[in-house]
Amino acid sequence: KPDCPVHPTELVFALDQSRGVSKRDFERMKDMVASLLRGVRVRENSCPVGARVAVLSYDSRTRHLIRFSDTYKKSRLLREVEALPYQESADGGEVGRAMRFIARNVFKRTLPGPHARRIATFFSSGQSADAQAVTTATMEFSALDIVPVVIAFGPVPAVRRAFAGPGTRGGEGRGGERFEHSGPARRALLWGQGSAASTGFRIDDTGTFQVIMVPSGADHSPALERLQLCTFCHDVCKPDAACQEARPPSPQSYVDAAFLLDSSRQVDAAEFEGMRVFLAALLDHFEVSEEPETSVTGDRVALVSHAPLHFRPDTQKSPVRAEFNLTTYRSRRLMKRHMAESVQQLNGDAFIGHALQWTLDHVFVGTPNPRRSRAIFVISAGETSHLDRETLRKESLRAKCQGYALFVLSLGPAWNDKELEDLASYPLDQHLVQLGRIHKPDLRYSVKFAKSFISSLRRKS
Repeated sequence: KPDCPVHPTELVFALDQSRGVSKRDFERMKDMVASLLRGVRVRENSCPVGARVAVLSYDSRTRHLIRFSDTYKKSRLLREVEALPYQESADGGEVGRAMRFIARNVFKRTLPGPHARRIATFFSSGQSADAQAVTTATMEFSALDIVPVVIAFGPVPAVRRAFAGPGTRGGEGRGGERFEHSGPARRALLWGQGSAASTGFRIDDTGTFQVIMVPSGADHSPALERLQLCTFCHDVCKPDAACQEARPPSPQSYVDAAFLLDSSRQVDAAEFEGMRVFLAALLDHFEVSEEPETSVTGDRVALVSHAPLHFRPDTQKSPVRAEFNLTTYRSRRLMKRHMAESVQQLNGDAFIGHALQWTLDHVFVGTPNPRRSRAIFVISAGETSHLDRETLRKESLRAKCQGYALFVLSLGPAWNDKELEDLASYPLDQHLVQLGRIHKPDLRYSVKFAKSFISSLRRKS
């Protein structure tokens, strides 16, 4: 298509040069990159039309081969790709680490425009052992609006588990191959054997993340043509009818979630307002139960503020203000109205551990019809009181041992690494977001990252 991509696009290719990748495999990767590039308009100057292209290679490390700043005419770019040398490596291929490197170091700046797109295509020779890094990278890609594509020459179970959304389903492909879709076919075509694992994280609920299996000897042309038509050339305003496919309803699991809001004296007015904005935006990603007391379907949300003035551990005063519990409201609208009209800063000293203890004892215990997944979101803007540190350590351990997932959003320039590590669930990269250390916090990123975390909780029963 001469107008492909329709929108300004940053396009990254990452070639697997790890142990076990033959020269033939590497040449095949380059041929696929060249085939895909021939069908797109390459950006050759400062005019934001077409695609900026970067190419990297990876094994246990990631290396730049062609940078965005290396502005080439398309003919020269194709020659540069063709000339990329094959190099043997003794290191394994860590695609998760490569994904995180590209998210953090290559996609540094977003192209201007509401429909600007970022797509990263990774070639993989087979299994990657860094399953945790793949999951974390998937969450970061989701938060940064980066569309990842993995073209695999062999099984990549860690990637498939991370990419598989709640709508995953299976079917039979040509030649007896088995394929799966995760969301609309235009964006998520998974070629491979078997179905996605029934356990593990399922981060992507948008249908944009994709794995394409191209076993040795298989004709990859149809898969690449569809990838180009439905992903690289995708028009968000006028999607191609050939790429549309109805997404069937899927079994859903639900969440009981409690938010611990830091409204202590160490939170300034701007930070407190930012926290309320974050909460209101994150509520949009919960399917709030219409009958929270009696129904077994739908999410339920509670909000607890801490810490009231003059609270001390040796008094009878409550360490929190209970804004609403899991069964108070039956709609997001009512919750947001409460946040806007009733939530006020308490201006006491921070006692996060005591607030967590109160939440465990009073929010979840005794509530009918508990959901399969239980999460506590801790929103903090500084350290807890020195009188609270031991309680925080004990109560966070207690929560984890009882099966609660602890997600921590830490804002502002003051923090305690040991405290955050004690508080958040493991792995920390998937349960801890720290913002505002140097620059103004990007709450949009934190909302989208937390959305990925919520999706990970919604595993099928």
